[in-house]
Amino acid sequence: MATICKGLHMAKSMTKKMLEVKNLKVSYINENESVQIIRGFDLSLKKGEIVGVLGESGSGKTISTSAIVKLFDSADGHIDAGEVRFENIDLAKLKEKQLIEVRGKKISYIFQNPASALHPFKRVGRQLAGTLKAHKLPFSKEKIASVLKEVGLDNVETIYEMYPAQLSGGQNQRIMIAQSIICKPELLIADEPTSSIDASIRKRILDLLLQINTKYQMSIVFITHDFDIAKYLCDRIVVMYGGLSVEEGPMNEILDSPLHPYTMELIKCASSLDNHEETLYSLEGMPPTPYEFEDECPFINRCKFKLDLCAKRIPEVVVMGDRKVRCTNHIIYT
Repeated sequence: MATICKGLHMAKSMTKKMLEVKNLKVSYINENESVQIIRGFDLSLKKGEIVGVLGESGSGKTISTSAIVKLFDSADGHIDAGEVRFENIDLAKLKEKQLIEVRGKKISYIFQNPASALHPFKRVGRQLAGTLKAHKLPFSKEKIASVLKEVGLDNVETIYEMYPAQLSGGQNQRIMIAQSIICKPELLIADEPTSSIDASIRKRILDLLLQINTKYQMSIVFITHDFDIAKYLCDRIVVMYGGLSVEEGPMNEILDSPLHPYTMELIKCASSLDNHEETLYSLEGMPPTPYEFEDECPFINRCKFKLDLCAKRIPEVVVMGDRKVRCTNHIIYT
């Protein structure tokens, strides 16, 4: 397969679809009330591909992707409908005992805040050894030190014996990445892993993920609200809004010709910032909360192209070659 130059994606011969999420719906329990937060999430991923899940805070990115391996307690949330097919197995139908065998070994998750994800009272080496032990894989200090070096850490013999609180945010993020790749999973889900670290080392973390993707042909789902990060890292993106995936397709095609009005607005905001315009472009209004969801297009109150029909139902997904869009305008005019 073709390799990736840093920041520049070359064509990859990715043909095997390893993950396909179809019409996923997820509810959470809040004060004994079940509230549907994800109303229709779709995502497809091929071997060796990097797909970004993009949207504002509250759009449903984290809940959708964490639901792939059910990273929530059954008392807090549940999958209402949909399929999560990973290597031809529907993960949505697996019991907790079966999912434990998948998490970490087949699919790993990098959490947004390493300070809360790493155990504060366990030394770094012990935490990584615990990941290997949980999946009955061989472990040694040399193997763990090798992975710590691989993610760009220096003085790994010292770090091996340290606690997370003794390390910087950037070091802890690298330890999280080391923990997520130590079992050599097929798929890595990264939840905004650069949002809680200094901007000065953000690019290094992104480059590290690109190197991991290239070296192991490890597929990555990358959650972000930043279009610039998505452009730098991703082959394809899924745009989310109001608990729905509203657009999906190749990164370059979406940048050149966005199909959904929300995607158009996100690109305008990013371009305004990149071009250092004196007056930055901003999208007016706020996204709806799950308690405000109606059977209508969730973007209707912020959309410049809305039709009367947009208020009458949630738009269906329109498939256009290797692109998808959930927009009433495209249903009518295509």
